[in-house]
Amino acid sequence: MRVALDAFGTDNAPLPEIRGALKVLEEERDIEVVLVGDERIIRDHLDEIPPRLHVVHAPDRVFHHDKPSEVLKKRPESSMAIAMDLVRKGEADAFISAGNTGAVMAFALRKLGRIRGVRRPAIGALFPNINEGRTLVLDMGANIHVSSDILVQFGIMGAAFYNALFHRHPRLALLNIGEEEGKGGDVIVKARRKLETMDAHYRFVGYVEGHEILMDKADVIVMDGFVGNVLLKFGESVLSIILEFIKREVKGNPRALLGAMLLKPAFKAVRKKADFEEYGGAPLIGVNGIVIIAHGRSSARAIHNAILVARTLHNHKLLEKTRRYLEEA
Repeated sequence: MRVALDAFGTDNAPLPEIRGALKVLEEERDIEVVLVGDERIIRDHLDEIPPRLHVVHAPDRVFHHDKPSEVLKKRPESSMAIAMDLVRKGEADAFISAGNTGAVMAFALRKLGRIRGVRRPAIGALFPNINEGRTLVLDMGANIHVSSDILVQFGIMGAAFYNALFHRHPRLALLNIGEEEGKGGDVIVKARRKLETMDAHYRFVGYVEGHEILMDKADVIVMDGFVGNVLLKFGESVLSIILEFIKREVKGNPRALLGAMLLKPAFKAVRKKADFEEYGGAPLIGVNGIVIIAHGRSSARAIHNAILVARTLHNHKLLEKTRRYLEEA
């Protein structure tokens, strides 16, 4: 498969993108990467162009402070726009960027369009759960203000995506401040009533609370983008804070240091499961193409893993299966 990678998305671009692409090409034989961006700068960081790496010039880039409502007119020759065009024209199978999330959404809607019947795409993230499985959580920040109908559609899209990826009908839930039916605002309550009565390929299990997200009570959990983005960024900070607490407690305490050394393999395993860089990026669900959004602070490892996520979605025919599921639902 061929991936179109916005080479000027990360905070430290283009080094993480270049190094991440090179690592993938070194390890995998079925992937091609197209680096899109200022060709001179990209080539300055490469001793040579290895096989299966391509460079497509883009004279401009999207910045994190750019307004999503303006990028379509102001940045038509940006690395983000040209990389997305490669997917639109069938010259790449997936798009990846660690740039401005709103801009990615704007270009995806303009150039790729929505899957039939989808009103608003959503960003989905796969969280690890207590039983070694994965829980799909959406929306992670694409839509701040939503209606009950949009929450219902997020649920159907999430169920379609989960079903296509894991080949089973998921348990679907809404994130709320309590489990009782009357809890939450009108938007949440109305969404619950609709999801309960719809005949779709999921099992609606009601509400889950914040402390239950990782407890394997649901396979797909739906919320608005404001809550989802706060949740995502808070969750990413927890691991590093806990590890910092442990380092401080161990420092200067020989017995604690010995225990930490014995537990080092366990700490590494836990960190790998919870580290966002292991997951690389989150898919934009609902657009007519594979679009992966990575963090602006992504390292080469995160970019490498985002490319592998794109390959997984492509190989599982996620787009085709999601379309079919939505049509049936």
